[in-house]
Amino acid sequence: MSGGEEWCAGWGRWQARLALLLALPVLLTGAYGTNYVFLAAPTPHRCHVPECEGNSSMGVASEAQWSGAWERWALPEGARCQRWAARAHACQPHHFDNTSAVDCDAYVYQHGSSIVAEFDLACQEWKRSLVGTVHNIGMLISLPIMGFVSDRWGRRSALVVSGCGAGLLGLAKSFASSYYIYLLAELLETVFGASVYPCAFVLMIEWLGVQQRILASLVLGVPLALGAAALALLDYATGYWRTWARLAYPPSLLLLLYPWLLPESVRWLVSRGRLREASDAVRRAARANGVRLADAALDKMLLEKEQIGASAESNIDEGLFAAIVKYGVLRRRLCVCFAWWMSAVFVFYGLAVQARALAGSPHGTYALVAAAELPALLLNTLLLDRVGRRPLLTAALLLTAAALIALSCLPQASGAVATALFLCGKMGATMTLNALYVYTAELFPTRARQRLLAACSTLGRVGAILAPLTPLLAEYKWWLPTLLFGALPLVSAALTRLVPDTLHRRLPDTFADLDESSLDEPAPEQPVQALPDTV
Repeated sequence: MSGGEEWCAGWGRWQARLALLLALPVLLTGAYGTNYVFLAAPTPHRCHVPECEGNSSMGVASEAQWSGAWERWALPEGARCQRWAARAHACQPHHFDNTSAVDCDAYVYQHGSSIVAEFDLACQEWKRSLVGTVHNIGMLISLPIMGFVSDRWGRRSALVVSGCGAGLLGLAKSFASSYYIYLLAELLETVFGASVYPCAFVLMIEWLGVQQRILASLVLGVPLALGAAALALLDYATGYWRTWARLAYPPSLLLLLYPWLLPESVRWLVSRGRLREASDAVRRAARANGVRLADAALDKMLLEKEQIGASAESNIDEGLFAAIVKYGVLRRRLCVCFAWWMSAVFVFYGLAVQARALAGSPHGTYALVAAAELPALLLNTLLLDRVGRRPLLTAALLLTAAALIALSCLPQASGAVATALFLCGKMGATMTLNALYVYTAELFPTRARQRLLAACSTLGRVGAILAPLTPLLAEYKWWLPTLLFGALPLVSAALTRLVPDTLHRRLPDTFADLDESSLDEPAPEQPVQALPDTV
């Protein structure tokens, strides 16, 4: 920030108030972001055998109905989707042909906590996994829509629309009467509600100062991780997906109060020519932070900022495609960043899906895995500006790879050891994704930084779309998803050798500055002006 803008650089009472207001929507989006892990969770099931149990046990069975002595001769051992063919409508061993297995006609479920039992999705793993994929497709669609709303009507408006959209459509989802209606509600919920965190992050950055983006990641990352843990704990407390939705989504409607509580971004107000509102917001911030600001200096600063913004907008470099063709350095960095983002997002969301497969209580384990993000965020905050972007990213990728490859080599039921390795992998995945926000922005020239960063983030969403499908691999070998999650970071770690570190180096302003030698010069005092997107 320049001399006239100390009122919003760094941390003060105004920024603390802003962080507290943003904590609620970010915490809620943390709970909604992977809700399919529990709402569409795998449910133990078996074939319904009318010869031995009548029709009273169809659907969700009681504890007494779930198993019986007749299972030994009516059901193949370990089979969930087949039963032995019946010779007669009676329940004695000689009435079943244990050489001929047939597919189930109907199913019995051990409990009804998720949509699997409600919509009879037994032995249709692709339908269950598709819920998470559709959820993440909605997130991909949401980015450009809410990006337009944010630029046209303001960061605060986009946050309120996205948060309330998630609340209303998520609540409507709880009344879905069929699988396909639920799938449609899942898509619409994320289309309208998946951009809360990007809006909150941009708003926080624009009040903290761009050079504080690492601090902003920590401040907003904490409620995001706590929200993911709250997802598991609320599901444990409610025990039924409709009840979860009817308790979790209504708090989002509190965001209807935010037009009167949450300050709008000064940068956005100035860019829209609303200088009086920007001036009022600056005065309130300065007063809260105990900073004296002369009216004349404030008016001059805002006017200069408006003129600079207009000039920059008129001089945006539109030759991005030509630059990609011309500059091999740009192509290399772009390909590396595409690979990083797709791999990092795929692993991050894939680990969230796989967390339920660990030994122990699925709710307690998932909450523990979500909490593992907290030390990862703290380590990144402490180390990114000390050891450098590339060394920290490489170390995080290698930690993820080592932990998850080692986990795939263990026996399936390895208890505490497997959980410890999984938590190390989740920490590494969180550190990787968090570091990419900073590092990727600094690898591209100022004139195209935002567009190229958005392109990387968008490709990362493809990884998020594929991640919920990884349980299908476990149908063949239980260790395949974990091995894949470990192999990809290993490849990404090797790719870090193709790009330079950016800490204490002059960052490129134009495509011509991408010559590697320009990075050997000391960095100027002005920080990189990029507002990274989110995943």
